[in-house]
Amino acid sequence: MKKKRLTYLMLAAAVLLLLGSTVGSTRAALTYYSDNYVAKITVSQIGVSLLENGEVVSSRDYNDNAWKVTTNKGDGSASGSLLANLLKPEEKLALNKKYDEKLTVKNSGSIDEYVRVRIYRYWMKDGQKVTTLSPDLIDLNFINSVQWVKNPNETAECVELFYKGILKTGKETEPFADTVRIDGRLAQEATIETKGDTVTTVYKYDGVEFHIDVEVDAVQTHNAKDAIKSAWGVDASGLGIL
Repeated sequence: MKKKRLTYLMLAAAVLLLLGSTVGSTRAALTYYSDNYVAKITVSQIGVSLLENGEVVSSRDYNDNAWKVTTNKGDGSASGSLLANLLKPEEKLALNKKYDEKLTVKNSGSIDEYVRVRIYRYWMKDGQKVTTLSPDLIDLNFINSVQWVKNPNETAECVELFYKGILKTGKETEPFADTVRIDGRLAQEATIETKGDTVTTVYKYDGVEFHIDVEVDAVQTHNAKDAIKSAWGVDASGLGIL
């Protein structure tokens, strides 16, 4: 079989929720990006999908020498939108309230694969990252830690999870998260400003957006240990995911 360059699939999704006196949403236009690995294998049927509360957010499948991309936006966008239905109409985001956010991955291709997800949590204001607010205040509740192996070298902003074992074609993983909550400690992040006889409490979260981005990618099962090392830079045997 001829050598083929395998493109590892990255799915991305994001929603921004404004905190402060009003709540709104903006959907970021994210693009796919890839790592490459050379292997003697046909990869024309690889595919993977990200699901939120049972609904497909975004999927990308390779078939007939072309990528087929579908998202829940339905407008030809390269990525879907998470948390689009988090709040009911006219509802405002409540601190410490848990909102349903069941996240899973499905093998939507026709070959078996190994799967990884990366979850990024961060704060933005006026197009700039806010480094004075901790990503941990964005509490995405991770579950099924036996099946989803966490990279011990994770950072506060990025959590990297590897699905343990092979994800068969047409199968869906156990959830890696089930709820999202904005920690009430956010309200304690404030400064006191005094001007003359006027004392003002300024909250750091006023006008700030919280971001959750999820990327999903998959590699083929052929020569898996080397493929995973090349694509993800980890020892699959050491992590116990093979």
